[in-house]
Amino acid sequence: METASFDEKYWISRAKEKREDFAPIYDHYVKRIYRYFSFKVGKTLAEDLTQQTFLKAMSRLDSFREESLFFTWLFQIAKYTLMDEQRKQKRRPREWELDSLSANSSACYAEYATTQLDLTSALQQINEIEREIIMLRFFGECTFAEIAQIMQMGESAVKNRLYRALEKVKGNLRGSEDSYEAQFRRDCF
Repeated sequence: METASFDEKYWISRAKEKREDFAPIYDHYVKRIYRYFSFKVGKTLAEDLTQQTFLKAMSRLDSFREESLFFTWLFQIAKYTLMDEQRKQKRRPREWELDSLSANSSACYAEYATTQLDLTSALQQINEIEREIIMLRFFGECTFAEIAQIMQMGESAVKNRLYRALEKVKGNLRGSEDSYEAQFRRDCF
């Protein structure tokens, strides 16, 4: 979440005059944008998409009219960057990125990978708007006000949809636990 010490308007006005002053803006928002991408596309591609997003933002900074929050504007660029990438890879199946999986991987990592797959599967079973709200809140660390502006809905609607979406995801995760338990029983007994 944003800190009070970062003077966004000051740095935006400086960056519009001198591109080198874009660095504090980058530093302030890069983790949020990266986390959003990393869950959607994996770590390696997330790095590329994050860089593309900030390059586009820097080159288009003059078009930011301060009619919205800067993060909202930046996130729209990120969203369109992701959509462009998905169009490019439309026919390729999603590859699961298991970069840190080594030959002597631990049971903890296997558990983590399984949990990640379960969560991804549970999120795929809810609609796109609900999924986007969850991603923005927990991976993009957006406030309800930022999400409301990005999604073009009221804050109370965002809160309600988030609550309902989380309940659906919990139900989907419980369902996958039950199916694993049943599979385990079949395999072991």
